Amino acid sequence: MGTYLGVDVGGTFTDAVVVDEKGRVSVFKTPTTPANPSLGFIEGIRKCAAAFGLEVPQFLASLEKLTYGTTIATNLLLQGKGARTGLITTRGFRDTLPMARIGREYLGIDLQCDPPPLLMEPGLIMEVSERVDYAGREVIPLSTPDVEAAIEALRAKGVDGVAVCLLWSFMDPSHERRIGGMVRHALPHTYVSLSSEVAPVIGEYERTATTVMNASLGPPIQRHLEELTTRLAESGLRVPLLIMQSTGGVTPAEQAGMTPVNLINSGPAGGLIASRFLARHLGLANAICVDMGGTSFDVSLVTDGEFTASQVSRALGHNIFVPMLDISSIGAGGGSIAWLDMGTRLKVGPQSAGADPGPACYGRGGTEPTVTDADVVLGRLNPGYFLGGEMALDADKAARSIEGQIARPLGIDLVKAASGICQIVDNNMANAIRVLTIEKGYDPRDFALIAFGGAGPCHATSLARELGIGKVVIPAVATGQSAFGIVTCDIAHTLAFGAITGLDDLGAINQRLAQLRQRGAEVLHQDGISRERQELRSYVEIRYRGQAHELSIPVPNGQLTTADLEKLMAAFEERYQATYGTGTAFRMAGYEIVTFKVEAIGHTPKPAMVAHPDEGKDPAAARRVSRPVHFDSGFVDTAIYDGARLRASNVVPGPAVVEYPGTTAVIHPDQVASVDAYLNVVVTAR
Repeated sequence: MGTYLGVDVGGTFTDAVVVDEKGRVSVFKTPTTPANPSLGFIEGIRKCAAAFGLEVPQFLASLEKLTYGTTIATNLLLQGKGARTGLITTRGFRDTLPMARIGREYLGIDLQCDPPPLLMEPGLIMEVSERVDYAGREVIPLSTPDVEAAIEALRAKGVDGVAVCLLWSFMDPSHERRIGGMVRHALPHTYVSLSSEVAPVIGEYERTATTVMNASLGPPIQRHLEELTTRLAESGLRVPLLIMQSTGGVTPAEQAGMTPVNLINSGPAGGLIASRFLARHLGLANAICVDMGGTSFDVSLVTDGEFTASQVSRALGHNIFVPMLDISSIGAGGGSIAWLDMGTRLKVGPQSAGADPGPACYGRGGTEPTVTDADVVLGRLNPGYFLGGEMALDADKAARSIEGQIARPLGIDLVKAASGICQIVDNNMANAIRVLTIEKGYDPRDFALIAFGGAGPCHATSLARELGIGKVVIPAVATGQSAFGIVTCDIAHTLAFGAITGLDDLGAINQRLAQLRQRGAEVLHQDGISRERQELRSYVEIRYRGQAHELSIPVPNGQLTTADLEKLMAAFEERYQATYGTGTAFRMAGYEIVTFKVEAIGHTPKPAMVAHPDEGKDPAAARRVSRPVHFDSGFVDTAIYDGARLRASNVVPGPAVVEYPGTTAVIHPDQVASVDAYLNVVVTAR
């Protein structure tokens, strides 16, 4: 085993996790540089190299694996900073994207339709004459003059990206490919995205939205990845840079630049991967995974040892054909700003102070009161040990910010205002957990809570008390959990083909799956993955005949026999009733396959979990001092522990605070923490 490095660029901090040849894990944090994320990335590598006594070229040359998770795609979409993009589509279908899909999620209490925001200006949508039917037969030839006119119109409008989405192109992509070739010839510096390559499945609205987002993200993300890979190669990197995808796998940077829409939720996916990895090691079948950073709070579930993924996801209110791990996010982080609604009602978030200027206590010009400022006032955070002492916090500025903007206007004292800020953000996070559990039929009390991120361990024990959760696990690498998950990821590609096919046509079913499996093996071979490390997982997406929604069902052997059909139908009906309710299955309607899919997995080296010997219950060697910390009953003299000096089997009774260089864990008076063999902190009720 060589040295592995995972880098996760978040909204506030950039985390780097190094796993050395002996399996030892080191975590490093640097402030994110929003204007140019590459700068924070490179600074993180410098810090890693210095810690190992190496120059950057030596450190990079020693790496066997370098993986990268980033929020850049999400941020570009949210901030509207994607490339100016045009769309070429089949004549008569220019309104597909503006019309979108009307569903319950768009209906307000007055039953008025509230459609998602437009992804592009209507004047950038161009129509061309052509038509291929549902079976892939050409009905109307592609009009070359129409294409030329569309290209000239888009040239005049100064687009940087062009999306091409024709009605039945996934059945016959030849028209789209001709258009793509003409655009590339006429506009050689323009990014081109074809729906038959990005999302070759049925559903013209979702396919169009996916292709347009991909074209919008393409130019800025390609520039970013090209700049980063060039700098890394010039600095000594000898292995390919692997990019985290929303599916929970990594892909080479060049491929990521071709399908940047797959990078939405890239960073949060790493945290879920690491949490499943940890849950399996600890024998936890069910876990609620929460990541509280500086900007957002991400929550996801592991049930029966697995996480779930959605084949159709949401971004900017639009449905897109991008498989994503089920992760729900709200604007609740250490940097979330406390404010008064109508001057009298205290609220927290979703606005964030971010990394620049950051909370008032950062002393970088920020004046808005935040959750981090409240944690400082309540004694939870040590102003002299933030980021391991690398960054001092200004407690006076934190207090003045909350006093002036919250406490005094509300007519309450400083401590009550700070406590109210924390209670509100905790309640917001608890409600996000309830949505993902109770509203889906799960009881949160049946789960353990795995808490990570820079601010997660500080608030997780309060969340557990609010929700009645009996066990909280704070990972040994909590502050860099997402980066650690990125290190453990395999290379993954999802290949799909849309074609409505009856279950009685076994020949067509097996032929299409075989073609996808062959393509998957070829893609992995191009990535340098040997056949022994390849895994191909086959699926078919089935629906009752004529329905609008389908469910993904695995095909264990990659091929079907007549004997397998009954098992396939039984699996579909079981999943259908689990999704829509007992008794909803109706076999007499008949079945049809809508999409064939293969996940091509290239297994990469994994870091080992290193067990430590039992060193007894007494944590005295890790105890530093004590200080007043605010809990439910007010300020309590609280023992402070150095998390880096805690050893396996140590037991820490509450009230206590455990300080790590990148995070802080708060143990309430009615809780007790124990350190397991892997140096994770497990908190339970007394």
